[in-house]
Amino acid sequence: MAVANALVMLGLMPEPRAEAVLAEHRLALERKGFGTAWGVTKGELTVRPGAHGYWEARAAGAAGLRETPLSVAAAGQVPTGTGDPQWPTPAECYLAALAPAASVSIATSGGVAEAGPEETAEIVAKVADSLMAVGALPVTSTLLRAFPASGPGWHAPLAHRWGRRAQQRAAGFRPAEHRGLAVRLPLQHATAVIESVSAHGELVSIQLYGHPWVMGEYWPMITPCFQVRATDDAGNEHQGMAGDWQGSASHEGSGSFWFWPPIDPARESIRVTVSTLWEAAWAEVELPR
Repeated sequence: MAVANALVMLGLMPEPRAEAVLAEHRLALERKGFGTAWGVTKGELTVRPGAHGYWEARAAGAAGLRETPLSVAAAGQVPTGTGDPQWPTPAECYLAALAPAASVSIATSGGVAEAGPEETAEIVAKVADSLMAVGALPVTSTLLRAFPASGPGWHAPLAHRWGRRAQQRAAGFRPAEHRGLAVRLPLQHATAVIESVSAHGELVSIQLYGHPWVMGEYWPMITPCFQVRATDDAGNEHQGMAGDWQGSASHEGSGSFWFWPPIDPARESIRVTVSTLWEAAWAEVELPR
């Protein structure tokens, strides 16, 4: 399922073909006596939810992209531009989003399935190997030699712990504490609008609208439609960590991103870069200090 979702998300395999291959795998598992105690639900292998619908929404081209009203006065006053995603190829961008997980817990009606470091590492390795096999992931990629999140093991847990507290604090923000922006970024194959920014001390977050934007149900069915990062006015880099998100059946959504490491309260502005797997764009945003 992880490999199928990656191939569909990257546009390397049509969704109907992926579903057909997964159906064959399901029959093979049943013939081997595994029963139905596996899958998204019991006995199901699918890319739904996950990459399902993403290419249907994206393939419409510019005519199918969402137009959003920019009614806030600041919309035309924020500098924007285009840039490059964090990694040279879409496959590298995808793998970088998949790889940081060290464990995963999936709750079903029949119990909870746990996958520890060894299991999640095997899944990431299988996806990476498959992407290399089809030529999407370069064998020369620096991602294969030194993944940036592979440092001391306490880095990722620390970020997640701080993130839980950050989301609790952000939930208490009043609407007046968010500076409305409605800045549409110059992406060619997606719609992305920075709706607002808020800053409380070191906690800085933005609200992002995007299309097409779909979300997988659980790891490893990831669908990294939009990735966010920022550089503050002192040149420090910060990663956008996803917070609350709401989507719709029309493959559009709105979600919050807070930045890690925390941003020095002395900083007055940030350059926010929003990336898809293929392109990126930025906006210079003043912080509401």
